[in-house]
Amino acid sequence: MSLFDFFFPEQAQASHLRKLAEQGQAQSMSIHRERLAQVQAARAEDARTRGLEQRVEQLERDLGQAGLAIEALLELLEQSGALTREAFAGRIQEIDSRDGVDDGRMTPRDTQPFSPKRSWPGT
Repeated sequence: MSLFDFFFPEQAQASHLRKLAEQGQAQSMSIHRERLAQVQAARAEDARTRGLEQRVEQLERDLGQAGLAIEALLELLEQSGALTREAFAGRIQEIDSRDGVDDGRMTPRDTQPFSPKRSWPGT
């Protein structure tokens, strides 16, 4: 305890209370900043999620339209006698095998197994 505190206890107490108030205000601001950052991060995540959901919905619509167009083409070709569904299924299998992976779809080039395009001497 300083002499100032001893002779002027009310002023010392007021000074001490001011320091406590400043510390409390600093802590309150820190908590406020943390909460604000959390809210902003949550809003950004929500916006990103909404964007992804919209993209998925658009892809589903596009896939549905493509499926409809393919089915219409198949029916027209079948009605005209130019193609049978069995021949179509056989061609799909043939094309699927070209990429080296029989998975019922076109495998992207970067995930295809390596196969040299030409034969090397001695192999």
